[in-house]
Amino acid sequence: MTNSIRNPDELRQMFGANLRRLARQYSSVSELCRQLGINRTQFNRYLAGESFPRPDVLDRICRFFEVDARILLRPLDEIDHAPTHPAASALTDFLGSGPSTLTENLFPAGFYYATETELDETQPSRHRLFHARRLPQCTLVRGYEPRPGMPGAAPNDREVQGIAACAGRQIYILMSSRASQNSRIYLVTRGSDENADRWRGVAICLSKTTASATTTRRILLRHLGENSSAVLAAARTARRSESPVQKAAG
Repeated sequence: MTNSIRNPDELRQMFGANLRRLARQYSSVSELCRQLGINRTQFNRYLAGESFPRPDVLDRICRFFEVDARILLRPLDEIDHAPTHPAASALTDFLGSGPSTLTENLFPAGFYYATETELDETQPSRHRLFHARRLPQCTLVRGYEPRPGMPGAAPNDREVQGIAACAGRQIYILMSSRASQNSRIYLVTRGSDENADRWRGVAICLSKTTASATTTRRILLRHLGENSSAVLAAARTARRSESPVQKAAG
C-alpha cells in the first residue's frame, strides 16, 4: 500500500500530461487561457507539471473540459468519461464548423445584450440578455425571456437555450425556449476596430404554427463579457425598454 503512494512531483506530472492532452483541441493556448480566466504564465506551469492549481481553479478547469479531479491521479485513457457530444461531429463534418473554428476572436464567451429592431422602425422593440459558454464540443448559449414579455411565467418557462456556430466569419445562433416556443435564428458578423464589441445582422423569429407569421428584424449584439456591473445595467435597461411595448400591446 505504501509503495503505491505517489509524491507531489509525480502527481503534478500526471496533471500536466492530462492537461496538455485536453488543451490540444485548441489551436491557441492564449485563447484557451482567456476562456478559462487563467494567467498564461501560470497555465504553462500547470502544463509543465511544475504547479498545482488552487481547488477553485481546478474546479473551473474540470467543469470547462467536462472531466473530474481524477485527472490529478490517472491518465485520461484510464478515466471513464461521457461520450463526445453528437453536436461536435455534426458541426464539424456537416456544417464545417466545430469548436476550433468558432474562435474567441469571432465570438468570445461571456454575456451579450441583444436588441431587435423592426425593419421599418428606428428604435429597438425587443431586448434580450444571454450568455455564451464555450465547451470542448460546441458553444452553448443560454438566457431568459424578459419578465414583461411573459408575465407570471416561471423562470423555467422563460429559459432560452441554443447553440452557436459559424460559416466563415458569419456567426449563426439558433435559440429557443422550451417546446420550440419563441424560436429565433441570429445571423451576425462582428464589427471592426472601434465596433469590435458589436455584432450586426438579422434576427429571424420563427412561428411554431405558420410560416407566414415568421418575421425578420435587424439585430445588434453587444458583448459584455463577465462584467457584472455592465450585465446588471443591461438587464435593467431591458426591463425598462420592454415594459412600454407590453403596455401598448395590452
